[in-house]
Amino acid sequence: MKGEPEIGSGSPYFPSTPRRILRTPLPSPALIASLAHSHCLCSFPEVPAVMHVDDPLLPLFLPVSTREQRSALQAPLVTPALETLLLAAQPAALFLLDSAGVIQHVGGAWERVTEYAAEEVIGRTLASILRLPAAGPDGLLDGSGQSTDARLLTRTGVQAVTVSWQQQGEYIAGHLERCRPGPVRTRGGRDLDQAVYCLGVALDGGQGQHVDRMVSLASRLAEAICLPDEQLREVRWGAALHDVGKSRVPQDILGKNGPLTPEEFEVIRHHPAWGLEIVQALEFLTEPVRTAVLHHHERYDGQGYPYGLRGEAIPLSARIVAIADVFDALTSARSYKPAWSPQDATSYLIAGAGTQFDPWLVRVFVLDVLGFTAFTEQLNGAAFL
Repeated sequence: MKGEPEIGSGSPYFPSTPRRILRTPLPSPALIASLAHSHCLCSFPEVPAVMHVDDPLLPLFLPVSTREQRSALQAPLVTPALETLLLAAQPAALFLLDSAGVIQHVGGAWERVTEYAAEEVIGRTLASILRLPAAGPDGLLDGSGQSTDARLLTRTGVQAVTVSWQQQGEYIAGHLERCRPGPVRTRGGRDLDQAVYCLGVALDGGQGQHVDRMVSLASRLAEAICLPDEQLREVRWGAALHDVGKSRVPQDILGKNGPLTPEEFEVIRHHPAWGLEIVQALEFLTEPVRTAVLHHHERYDGQGYPYGLRGEAIPLSARIVAIADVFDALTSARSYKPAWSPQDATSYLIAGAGTQFDPWLVRVFVLDVLGFTAFTEQLNGAAFL
């Protein structure tokens, strides 16, 4: 075609050394092509679908007219290196869900945007870390859409994000990006978060992974019930500090390989009060943080400790932390027991709803945080009505 650059013409797009070019579909069509269609190509509709493989970041999608050029494009060059470059070029976190909303694949800037590695989220529902404030009844499973005011539950707190998604056959492809101008929390707020987290780890026998999971689970539950930012922070801090009182419990009791004696259990029962004594010195901590530390072993039926509070007399922050604490304890290996499966731990929470735990919070935790919709029928029992 007249005026069309030819391969080897020495133009900026076609230097003198011939190079192979790639016509869509791009590698990994279930992920790359779907996400490109829903994200990149929808932003640049004028760009045709031809691309230099060794210039993956340039929009070199120029038409090809000659028979020789077309024949050179019949076999696209698919290499892991190319796929990596294409994904790395995306400024957004890319995701691919199945029809149930379970994450099948992630890419692009996923780890930078979400703070989670791929292996941590594949197999989980996206709803377990993402909250849509104004979604339809099916949320991300409802065809296609966009939300500019979603909330992402990262390792360090709640982040405002924009999320877009589109049905692609039996999959849902989409992307999310952090909102501008910046994160929900200030730098000072993040610094305090990190300081509180480090204190919790240091005074909880170095149980960094337990504290990390606790903060994540409790934050996601608090976000699921739409607590405002100030209360979300209080729940995070309460979860991070909930067991600091165990720093005063002898290690031979904490690490005992077997059941505790009544005397040893009585020592354990003192750790919430000891924890309150420790955090009282931190004047910037609000009352809900302190009460989460003091009351996270209370029971909904009034049979807990240290004060035997019942029902909603137990502070909300403590009721949230209690559920996260028990779920993580059950699903973690301890010196006296192996780890339970998440399903068995969920069944335990459901059985304790209305007696040990707030039934409403259990329902939200199971369905919205864990995404275990298979338990819906059990959650419709009398304890939850």
